[in-house]
Amino acid sequence: MVYNISRTSPIIFGVGAVEQVGTKAKEHGCHKVMLVTDAGIKNAGIAAEVRKHLEAAGVGVVEYDKVPSDPPDNIIEEAAEIARREQVDGVVGVGGGSVLDAAKGVNVLLTNPPPITNYYGVFTAKNLGKVLILLPTTSGTGSEVTAISVVTNSRTQKKSGVIGPYCMATVAIVDPALTVKMPPSLTAGTGMDAFSHAAEALTSGFANPISDILAERAVELIYKYLPVAVENGADMEARINLSLASLLAGIAFNDALPHYGHAIAHTAGARFHVHHGMVCGLALPVVLEFVADVLPEKVKIIAKCMGVEVSDAMSPQEIGRKVREAIQAFTARIGMKTLKDVGIAKTDLEAIAADVLTDDCAAFGPKKITVEEARKLLSEMYA
Repeated sequence: MVYNISRTSPIIFGVGAVEQVGTKAKEHGCHKVMLVTDAGIKNAGIAAEVRKHLEAAGVGVVEYDKVPSDPPDNIIEEAAEIARREQVDGVVGVGGGSVLDAAKGVNVLLTNPPPITNYYGVFTAKNLGKVLILLPTTSGTGSEVTAISVVTNSRTQKKSGVIGPYCMATVAIVDPALTVKMPPSLTAGTGMDAFSHAAEALTSGFANPISDILAERAVELIYKYLPVAVENGADMEARINLSLASLLAGIAFNDALPHYGHAIAHTAGARFHVHHGMVCGLALPVVLEFVADVLPEKVKIIAKCMGVEVSDAMSPQEIGRKVREAIQAFTARIGMKTLKDVGIAKTDLEAIAADVLTDDCAAFGPKKITVEEARKLLSEMYA
């Protein structure tokens, strides 16, 4: 079998790594950058800290802080227009996955004409972007090391990916200290996003031996440290290990692409505007049970990472059920909300089944899925 194993971005990892952002921007020839962020990161003082280090290195900063969750095309295009007018030669993204995806989109539009939706798909943009430096403030998306920017089409309210080398960071700076201010609910949601990246990478139709190693370690770390960080956000051992796990899972799923859980999360997020990681955490248990019949050994690996006893005598269906129950107990333990809690009706959720199959990630599963099977998964994750 032939595997696709991509290179990752250069990574600076560790507490205090943020202090190198100005130096790295200067090393890569930046004189003025656009700092892409959101209101929450600005109010927390994190954007100001990054700006301080950039300006100390002699790099001018144009700030854009209007990025919402599930960034739509029009926001990315607005930011890119400002960046072009200001003649920036780099983009620095500071925030969670939505901010990093928006920063990638802005970078694409610095060297390619709008709209950003023209570049949905793989290798659709003609030109590489400029310098792109990404600093995650959550331990969830892994966007700092992937070649994917997920963008919501404001007209259709559907998410799709802009995928290619122009979405790869020139440098990824992962400072676990930037995640300390996350509240418990966001820690839980982003943690389950990373858990889903790892578990779906392990069970992807595009998994490879390297992605398997990275994903397995990520599952172990998240299962051990996520409850600790939810309970005590200031626990630096937990924050460091969750940042590492998110990074490992991001590298893993950059090649071994996520599948049905993310297809559900993308579709539900665009339709109902609910937190991506929450939906991932609710979808993952039923998705793993669904694929256990074709990948029982992979699902067994996930079980062992969680300390769930599975024997060689168990059927694939039994393994799938055990893992489903274990993950559902885990999400309850970290206080994850249900879809009912956030006001989504079961009939409305089931109605998105056909759209789930049109999401990009639906093509990456280890077996085919029908609309009726997708509807059944949606029904089961609602319970």
